[in-house]
Amino acid sequence: MPIMNRRKHAIAAMLAAILVLMAIAGPVGAASPKSVTIVSNVTFNPDGPNYGDFAASGTAVDSGVICASGTFVDTGIRFAGYQSDRGIVQLQVVKEFTCDDGTGTFVVKLQIQANFDTGIESFTWVVLGGTGDYGSLHGSGSGSTVPNAPIGNINTYEGFLLN
Repeated sequence: MPIMNRRKHAIAAMLAAILVLMAIAGPVGAASPKSVTIVSNVTFNPDGPNYGDFAASGTAVDSGVICASGTFVDTGIRFAGYQSDRGIVQLQVVKEFTCDDGTGTFVVKLQIQANFDTGIESFTWVVLGGTGDYGSLHGSGSGSTVPNAPIGNINTYEGFLLN
């Protein structure tokens, strides 16, 4: 094969490789997860579901992936286990968050490990879905809970979101 044909093939191969890299890297860069911190003030409700308000911060809020504040209500709670030797209970809680600015709602499931002696909890969380601007919201993270006697507790969520 003459040298000119080899150069043409080499250039064509490099251009093809660059196009493939751009096709792969472009969508990945455009859809990078954004960090979020959500702090919610939970009010225990003996006559119905727990409820409260929340405030969010981080690059997810700054870039419009999620709203800055709103309210929430627990829509489901399930006992998932108990470690009697440690006084730890596992719970699954589903919460529906409603944004104050009217942009929509999103649903989060928490997998909680709670110590009933201290009131301290740790949890992981995952977004299950949403409505409005949050119909394609995805994300997850971890968090912790501290007592806020006598009315409830304070949950702090740390993680990443993508919309």
